[in-house]
Amino acid sequence: MEAGRHPDDPALNALVGELCVRDPDFRTWWGSHTVRGPRQLGKTYHHPVVGALTLDVLQLSVETRPDQHLVAYTAPPGSPSHEALRFLLQWSAHTTDPQHDHAPGHRE
Repeated sequence: MEAGRHPDDPALNALVGELCVRDPDFRTWWGSHTVRGPRQLGKTYHHPVVGALTLDVLQLSVETRPDQHLVAYTAPPGSPSHEALRFLLQWSAHTTDPQHDHAPGHRE
């Protein structure tokens, strides 16, 4: 990833060149371009109110804290999952209304 961010770094290029010459495993790995950057995948979740949600999941690493990740869940605009998320946003705003908390039959 650093080589991709700094393609003109002479010290990094020299290191990669030396590792390619000295280590056949590194040469294979480097040649395959298996670089892990932001990971994006799709997942389907079952929500008790709206049912199936198919979301794009983007996971980013925090450079200063490699053990932590920022995860964003999105849905393509206009998709059924996008509409379900919009509904949940409105629904959650309604259910957090203080007057709603005291409605008959309200459960926490």
